[in-house]
Amino acid sequence: MSNTLPQMSSGSEADARGMIMDEKRRKRMLSNRESARRSRMKKQKLLEDLVTEVASLKVEIRKNTNNYEVLMQKTVVLESENNLLKAQQMELAQYLRNLELMQTHRELLQMNLMQPGSFSDQIVDIKEPHVESWQCHGSTQPAIRASAGMFN
Repeated sequence: MSNTLPQMSSGSEADARGMIMDEKRRKRMLSNRESARRSRMKKQKLLEDLVTEVASLKVEIRKNTNNYEVLMQKTVVLESENNLLKAQQMELAQYLRNLELMQTHRELLQMNLMQPGSFSDQIVDIKEPHVESWQCHGSTQPAIRASAGMFN
C-alpha cells in the first residue's frame, strides 16, 4: 500500500478512511482526557499533601514556641540564681579574707606577747575596719579582746 491516495477511489474506501480517522481522533481524545484527569488527580494529591504538611508544621511551630517560652523562663530563673550565687561567693571570699587577716593578727599578737617585756599586763583591743563586713550575716559578736594571759 502506498501513502498516496489514488485520485479515483470509491465512496466506500473514503468512508472507511474517514471512519479510521474518526476512530484515531476518538482514541486520541480519550487518551488526552485520561491524561488530563491523571494530571488533575496528581495536582489534587500534591495540594492535599501540602495542606497536610502546612498543618503539621503549624503544630510543630506552636510546640517549639511553647518550649522556647518555657526555656526562656528557666533561663531567667537560672541567671537570677547565678547572680545570687556570685554575690554570695564574693561575700564569702571577703569573709574568708577577713578571717585570715584576723588569724594573722592573732598569731602576731601571740608572738608579741610571748616575748619578754611585751604587753603582758595590758588588754589589747583588736579593731579592724573589715570586722563589720564579715559580720554581714547578722552576727552580733563583739570585737575580739585579747589579754596577755589568754594564750599561755
